[in-house]
Amino acid sequence: MRKRERAASEAAVAAGCEAFLTGTLVEYWEGQGMPVPVWAWTNLLAHGSADLIVERVTRPQRSRRVARRWRIARSYMANVLLEVADGPRRLRSLQSEILVPLELEMATLPAVREWTPVQWVKAVDWAIRNQPTRADY
Repeated sequence: MRKRERAASEAAVAAGCEAFLTGTLVEYWEGQGMPVPVWAWTNLLAHGSADLIVERVTRPQRSRRVARRWRIARSYMANVLLEVADGPRRLRSLQSEILVPLELEMATLPAVREWTPVQWVKAVDWAIRNQPTRADY
């Protein structure tokens, strides 16, 4: 691999990692023309700041028709998450103790690949509302 190609490849890996860690993986992959797996719709909720979550919900990017149902589902769950969290400390607890593990679990379960937005909403909603975190105590 040439130096220039290697540098471009490294930059792409770094951009993907940044998108994952900041909660913008869906938008990154869509921008690259890549398909978005079901588990990735959890990424914003698991890693995004409250401000980013609000921004993505109130000003969604135009997307393909298929992704529209997923954006509606993610917006609904973002509103649920922010309501349940009721502040930055509880949001961070929900993210680190519930949503990050859920995101990773979804990524490893083959059945999740076939989920509809409704199935995803039910799973994420249940996890947010029914799993205690340290902030609850």
